[in-house]
Amino acid sequence: MGNLGGYQTITTLAKKVGGPGALAIVTAVGGWAIGRSAEAGGKSIFRAAKAASKKRNAACSTKGQVFDVVSDSEDGKGLALRAGDQYRVMECDGEAILIEVLGGTNNPYFTSAQFLASVSGFPTAGKINAE
Repeated sequence: MGNLGGYQTITTLAKKVGGPGALAIVTAVGGWAIGRSAEAGGKSIFRAAKAASKKRNAACSTKGQVFDVVSDSEDGKGLALRAGDQYRVMECDGEAILIEVLGGTNNPYFTSAQFLASVSGFPTAGKINAE
């Protein structure tokens, strides 16, 4: 084998497909098919990532609402709520809720939606984040 390298490969392929014109057509159609396949796959991946991001960043439907505490309880992480207290929801991320106890001195507190639902009229976990 000499120093022909790529030229020899191209001439061999051109002979197999019926000449240089046919090789150009096969190359163009093959490139188009590969490009369209990559585009379709890329679009589906982008849609899936966008849907996952939208679900993850869903708005907190209780943000800014004030709730009245109806029973005394502690969450075991330093938050003690007493009947008659009020708290404002500042942010939520799934089950984790950031609250401000109105009139409290050590605000804010992170706690669970389950704990808040057990001591007040806070909605259950399935109804916290708006879709």
